[in-house]
Amino acid sequence: MSVGMGRVGLVLAACCLGISGVVVATDVVVSPPVADPTVALAPAASSTCAAAGPYVVPELGSVGLPPALRLCPSGPLTVRVPGTVLDGMDLRGGVVVDAPGVVVRRSRITGDGTGAYGVLTTAAGSVRIEDTTLTGRFDEAAIGGAGWTAERVEIVGVSGDGAHAGAGSRLRASVLSRFEPGEDVDGVAVLAPDVVVEGTTVRMGERHRSAVSIAPGDGPPGPVVVRRNVLGGGDYTVLQSVGAADAVEVVENRFARDAGRAPMRLAPAAAATDNTYLDGAPVPTG
Repeated sequence: MSVGMGRVGLVLAACCLGISGVVVATDVVVSPPVADPTVALAPAASSTCAAAGPYVVPELGSVGLPPALRLCPSGPLTVRVPGTVLDGMDLRGGVVVDAPGVVVRRSRITGDGTGAYGVLTTAAGSVRIEDTTLTGRFDEAAIGGAGWTAERVEIVGVSGDGAHAGAGSRLRASVLSRFEPGEDVDGVAVLAPDVVVEGTTVRMGERHRSAVSIAPGDGPPGPVVVRRNVLGGGDYTVLQSVGAADAVEVVENRFARDAGRAPMRLAPAAAATDNTYLDGAPVPTG
């Protein structure tokens, strides 16, 4: 699916420190639009906003962009250098990840309606997203593609879906909430096998489709695991499409009592155990 992102470049005014071969950028300034927004950094380099300061391990329970963090502005980016780290960015548009081992950390990504995704991996890309907030207008979803891991991520106030999870995707310890209206909106849409959603809160409105939609197509073998989450809202809070892969586990989740029809609609072969409402009552499979 094409991504209609604008083009903007970064000028890195860098004071390069030779520490274990890592180049550290001490400032990041947005330049006028150029032909290619690729971040041209050496392997394992760091595009770090100096204003954000050194990385600090977040407090237990922290989700999203840490408070009072100073950020460096940026437009949409395409990353083609393996190992690139984007840290402390206030990015308007989105990031296309076309290289393995990329990290997006301590950043805010705001959709402006010009792109399909806030963070999107291509077939050549993989990314870890952490301590980051995604908000605004995305045509498809805040996060998309395969091979991504998102931890301590906040997805809030977005149009479109929260995340499209391709093969190898992991969503952990995150919060997805306050979605724009839309009867076809899903919090997390599982689109392939080998996906894990765990330890995450996904709260939808009653006019949305689901908190977690499971319709895995072709892909490498592996179960779809939805485990130990807090889920609510949607027509069905957890919805498995007819004919979807049988290796589905929905276990030890807690559900709000606000689904339009039922908390779950799963295929008979799906494993659904130890799911309860917030008040402790068992949740029927449906």
